[in-house]
Amino acid sequence: MPNIFKRILRRDSPPTPLHSPQATQFEGSGIRSSSDIPDPITERRRSSKHWGPRAANYANRAARRSTDSRRQTSTSATSSAENTGKTRPAGLKDPLLILRRSVFASWINVLLVLVPVGIASHPAHFPDVAVFIINFFAIIPLAKLLGYATEQLALHLGDAVGGLLNATFGNAVELLVGILALVKGEIEIVQTSLVGSILSNLLLVGGCCFFFGGIKNNEQVFNSHAAQSYGSLLAMAILATLLPAAYNSLNAKDAELKSGTLTMSHVTAIFLLIIYIAYLFFQLKTHTNLFSAVPLEERREAARKPSDNEPTAEEESSGGASNADRTRAASNEELMTQSPQDITIGVTPAHSQTAATSTAELVKNNADIVEEAKEPVSEEAVLDTKTEQTEKDNNADDEEDEEEVELTILASMALLAIVTGLTGVCAEFLVDSIDGLTDKWNLSPSFVGMVLLPIVGNAAEHVTAVTVAIRNKMDLAMGVAVGSSIQIALFVLPLLCILGWIIDKPMTIYFSPFTTVVLFVTVLLVNYIIGDGRTNWLEGLVLIIAYIIVGVAYFLYPKDMDTTSSSLGSSG
Repeated sequence: MPNIFKRILRRDSPPTPLHSPQATQFEGSGIRSSSDIPDPITERRRSSKHWGPRAANYANRAARRSTDSRRQTSTSATSSAENTGKTRPAGLKDPLLILRRSVFASWINVLLVLVPVGIASHPAHFPDVAVFIINFFAIIPLAKLLGYATEQLALHLGDAVGGLLNATFGNAVELLVGILALVKGEIEIVQTSLVGSILSNLLLVGGCCFFFGGIKNNEQVFNSHAAQSYGSLLAMAILATLLPAAYNSLNAKDAELKSGTLTMSHVTAIFLLIIYIAYLFFQLKTHTNLFSAVPLEERREAARKPSDNEPTAEEESSGGASNADRTRAASNEELMTQSPQDITIGVTPAHSQTAATSTAELVKNNADIVEEAKEPVSEEAVLDTKTEQTEKDNNADDEEDEEEVELTILASMALLAIVTGLTGVCAEFLVDSIDGLTDKWNLSPSFVGMVLLPIVGNAAEHVTAVTVAIRNKMDLAMGVAVGSSIQIALFVLPLLCILGWIIDKPMTIYFSPFTTVVLFVTVLLVNYIIGDGRTNWLEGLVLIIAYIIVGVAYFLYPKDMDTTSSSLGSSG
């Protein structure tokens, strides 16, 4: 049987007519059909397995180039349609789409079923402990929805107004609880809840970010310039609390100390608000480059563990090369010693000359690949292969972190108003039940304000910060943990102090010596840890244990003692 029919039967394709244009076109060259022409890409793919991993990688990329382009073209229409449907802002006419993107977007929102129960618990005269627990867990998803609505509204209004909105509603739960407690004259609850939020964000949230992120990554890096700015602002907040405490230690009349402490607190609160406004302008306008995230390559290099760079035992015994690499190297030498005529063994005589010519041209055109294949496989190439999937994952993470407008401005404002109202009602019932809770469980108000209430307002932020820290995005985690503490210390605390001045409540920035010392040591410890712009799991464990020690201290705090100035509290 002629050779052409053997090839046709092997390919399971119909024969080409002998007098067809394709056959006559190649007449005299020994090629009966255009399908007999050697495909350079196919030949390269067949022979590249003898040329080593680098040549194989090059050949595969060349062969996949046309396939990838066709695949991208075929999927572009589908992906664009899906993205259009995903990023289309939901308006007031799409209530189901608003619910799906806001309410059904997180498992924490399952606790929203407790919101109507918590609102009905107070008129139904539930026990104070039950009212506190129900509203405690009901506020957690409301805090997350507040943050979501604020972010969506900020995307419409720009950086300046968006930064102001984040400052106002970013700690809306602490602000609402503080206002309600201040109106009721619960000065101790106001101050301890604010101090507890600062400690919770710095020690608990920051410690969990460093610890869980450090377990997955060797080291994590973040912007040291931003960390230094955070540290200086926190030090300024501590100075504002140290001065009233030092002033009250003077040997003077009680009346003068009361008046002087109130005046000093009011003046200090005004200047703290000025510093916070300047900080927003500094971060969002004049020096945005100082708060940019660390490049991905630098973060990946710091996160790489030493075991990732070490060769395996088999590679060490073979001098850094595996059995497959040694086989490829031997094949490379064999290939280079063969002539084009030797390579074409098994080809029919009618095609030997054409096949030899094609093979010679193929070897000549790919001489650079052959020369490169003769080099041993370096450790860098092995590491690049190991980190290829990691790079794809990181690129996917970066795409997921891009903020998209999911709600229209009217829908964002409506959601913000509704959630703020529900949060205010639940917070009011929560504050009303604190006295009954402390009497029933024999707890001090300091422990309730310092430990329990901060969990309510920061639970959603805790989950977000730890999640992004595990994904090696420490700049974002630092913005959540330390940035929230700065908002409370420089915005919420002085704002409530000025509000107490307006409604004639003795709200000051003076704390007890015990609380002042705890704040000072906390800020000092955090500044030591974040000052170098690098962190690991041990530093996170130190912060977590520090928070546990502080929590135990406030749990044992005497119930009848006030963490604020008792003399100032009695003047109201």
